[in-house]
Amino acid sequence: MTDCLQTSAATSCGISSPICRRSTIEFAGIRRTARAWLLTLSGVAVTAGANADSTLPVGDCLLPEAFSDLRHCGSPGAAWAGRDLRGVDLRRVDLSNANLTATNLGGADLRNADLRWAKLIDADVQDADFSRADMFHVVADGADFSDARLFRTNLFGALLNGVKAVDAELSQAYMKDIEVEEADFSGASLRRANMLRVVAIGTRFRSADLSYAKMTGAAAEQADFSAATLVKTQLNGADLRRASFVGASLRGADFSNADIENADFSKVANRPATLPE
Repeated sequence: MTDCLQTSAATSCGISSPICRRSTIEFAGIRRTARAWLLTLSGVAVTAGANADSTLPVGDCLLPEAFSDLRHCGSPGAAWAGRDLRGVDLRRVDLSNANLTATNLGGADLRNADLRWAKLIDADVQDADFSRADMFHVVADGADFSDARLFRTNLFGALLNGVKAVDAELSQAYMKDIEVEEADFSGASLRRANMLRVVAIGTRFRSADLSYAKMTGAAAEQADFSAATLVKTQLNGADLRRASFVGASLRGADFSNADIENADFSKVANRPATLPE
């Protein structure tokens, strides 16, 4: 064992030596045990191999910091309001009912995370990835989702009033019964998003791609769809009074039974048959 710890271990204690192998394994086990004990003292629940594929340092679940791996933190109801959590790894983490008000999650990875009923009011989540996350009934009024990715994200019943989601990716997101009043989705991709009965009063969709999106029964009075792409978008039964569609592409869009009183359809391309002159 003494030879195994010497600098000349390669010559004095070969890798084939049973004593050397046993000593090395015991020493590695002691290191793992000590590390787990230290992390436990700081509030970290360690799962073997949980952070093996990350290049980020393992973070503290009680006092999380930016650019750390927090995937071992199962933290329903976490009180992380106002914290700097830029670039953290929260993939598949349970953050249901968490308070993330005014938290900076810029560039964070929250793919497949559980954010049901979480509060993200006024949070900065620019460039964050929420793909396939469960954001059922999340409250995120005033948050900044610019350049964020919410591909196939569940946003059923979410409150996103006043959010900024410029150039965000929301393709195939489930956004049924959500509220996005006075929000800004300019340049965003909402292709095939399910926005059934969305409340989007005064919301900006300038140059957004809403192709194949379902907006049946939407409340979108005074919404701005200028230069937007609405190819085969379902707007049947929607309230579109005083909305602007100036320069929008409407090929195959369904406006049947929609209220378009005083809406502006000047310079639209591919005016559909369901839209009266």
